[in-house]
Amino acid sequence: MSQNKIDYVYVVDSNGRPVMPTSRLGMVRRWLKSGQAIWYGNSRKTIQFVRPITTRTQELTLGVDTGFHLGISVVGNQREYYASESIRKSEKDKILIRREYRKVRRSRLHYRKPRYDNRKPKAKWLAPSIKHRIEFTVTEIQRIYEFLPISKLVFEIASFSAWSTKSRNHGYKDTKSYLLARDKNHDALDGKVYPSKQLRIHHLIQKKDGGTNQYSNLVLISDKNHNQANHINGTLAELVTNRGEITNFEGENFINYLINRLDDYFSNYEMMKGYTTAKLREQYGIEKSHLNDAFVIAGGTNLCDRTNNVYLRSKVPNNNRCLQKFYDAKYIDSRDGQKKSGKELSSGRTRRSREIDYDNLRIFRQRKVTKGRFTVRKSHYQLRPHDIVRNMKTNKIEVVKGVNSGGINVVFQTGKSVRIYNCRCLYHVNGLVEEKLNIT
Repeated sequence: MSQNKIDYVYVVDSNGRPVMPTSRLGMVRRWLKSGQAIWYGNSRKTIQFVRPITTRTQELTLGVDTGFHLGISVVGNQREYYASESIRKSEKDKILIRREYRKVRRSRLHYRKPRYDNRKPKAKWLAPSIKHRIEFTVTEIQRIYEFLPISKLVFEIASFSAWSTKSRNHGYKDTKSYLLARDKNHDALDGKVYPSKQLRIHHLIQKKDGGTNQYSNLVLISDKNHNQANHINGTLAELVTNRGEITNFEGENFINYLINRLDDYFSNYEMMKGYTTAKLREQYGIEKSHLNDAFVIAGGTNLCDRTNNVYLRSKVPNNNRCLQKFYDAKYIDSRDGQKKSGKELSSGRTRRSREIDYDNLRIFRQRKVTKGRFTVRKSHYQLRPHDIVRNMKTNKIEVVKGVNSGGINVVFQTGKSVRIYNCRCLYHVNGLVEEKLNIT
């Protein structure tokens, strides 16, 4: 593979239409300094010309590796122009927290009218967790069209069956290839490394006893240990207790939902099977990753120049729903003289209805250093964690960790703090933290 890593600045014209990016970073600085171009929106990767320009666009292909880890790559003219991996954690915990707040809020309504459970779901209703993931995936893809002239969209996507492993090989040729990569050629019984020809696939729970072909039920056993004697004496049966939980199919279910709704968001797109991507990746000698899969899906080969514009994008909450926070009291521990919280030196008692032999640590509280207190956030602050600002006192770019003293001071991730009027905001995260990756 070519080792050339190229930095690009993306360009849009005066009407907001994307044109081809440029790698002439010196010209970009001169355009900005002379006023011919400005930074586009909240970005420091895209410029917009304020004067009319004439340019020709090339055929660019956007490759998407769908899943919980969304891989995106843009390839054209034997070059990769953009690459990113987007991650969004599950919404389940936040939905549960929101439900608890809603219960408390409604409990204060003493005369609330009764509601009846007779409301029918709307057509194509989705669970909130699946809905948010689909919206996040679509938004991340549509965002690329804002600064690159995409002419072709390709998805690596396939429908999955929850009880079939034929389409669940994670980009590998077959089930055994995946198990060899997962277990690194180790025998599950004795832990030794064996050649692939000497390893056999073993079902922890045999199929006659209700076992399935799920990966959590499959291990590799060497020919030496995979014998009838170990089946009879229960040696292999003991492996069941040493395995983790059964593999869930959240990712497969999400992709099935996404397939059925792609036509609602995109009019023209192509689909590529996972085994085709794996075959091309092996042919070009490219390692497996979400970024490399998207690169191959977009038409990239081992002769293409890779980009240095590789980003990791993570979804973070826009707001903190908890307005009240409790700071525990601090005590001196008589055993070691260290300062510890009241929770660490508690009686251990959790229920008053039962008397259990608790490990009482309250006896080690020697002296109270600080009292416990509640704080209530009463205002919304402009700067939030992960925002990028310029410290006007040192003229350095810093990343915000938070604010204190009622929004008067700004605390940086380096531990230093300054007054808020000494900061100039350069970039708001707006719910997405973007980090540039240095991939060699």
